[in-house]
Amino acid sequence: MSHEMGRSLEGRIVVYAALLCFATLGLSAQTQQPQWKTYSYGGDGFSASFPSEPGLQKKNVDTKAGPFQLRSYVVMEDTAALFVGVCDYGDNGADTDADTRLQGAKNGALESSKSHLVSEEKITLGIYRGLKFESESDNAHFSARIYMVGTTLYQTLVVAPLGSKYADETRFLDSFQLIPRERN
Repeated sequence: MSHEMGRSLEGRIVVYAALLCFATLGLSAQTQQPQWKTYSYGGDGFSASFPSEPGLQKKNVDTKAGPFQLRSYVVMEDTAALFVGVCDYGDNGADTDADTRLQGAKNGALESSKSHLVSEEKITLGIYRGLKFESESDNAHFSARIYMVGTTLYQTLVVAPLGSKYADETRFLDSFQLIPRERN
């Protein structure tokens, strides 16, 4: 896959995730007191703490490199959306280094969501490279951490209305962990 095609693909996947989360902000928020719990998804190789059980949404993303499936685990909490997204590029993800993929995903997300970068920092999750960034559009604040684990892009994201911050943002983002991936 070419560098430009990879950047476009990753950007679109991150943007689909962000838009999915932002679109759910219009839905009624949960009124129950949250009961934070760690949920594990061996098929996708991660665990994360959510205030309630996340719903799973699957979306096929058609690209020039072929179709990819984005699996999204989403919870609405007050006026925020909490999201973990998983997309495995398979053989199409083997020819580009992690830093290039991460920058391409971030840049594509900023462009497609019409948001501007507020902050950015390189991070790691164990031995895997990641990127932590915040951005803002005209009406939303995005706090994201993205990781490349082999050929799989993991995205953790909190979307809140512009001017407000989700109180448990750090709790959620820090809870993301890799676990052994179950193979079917």
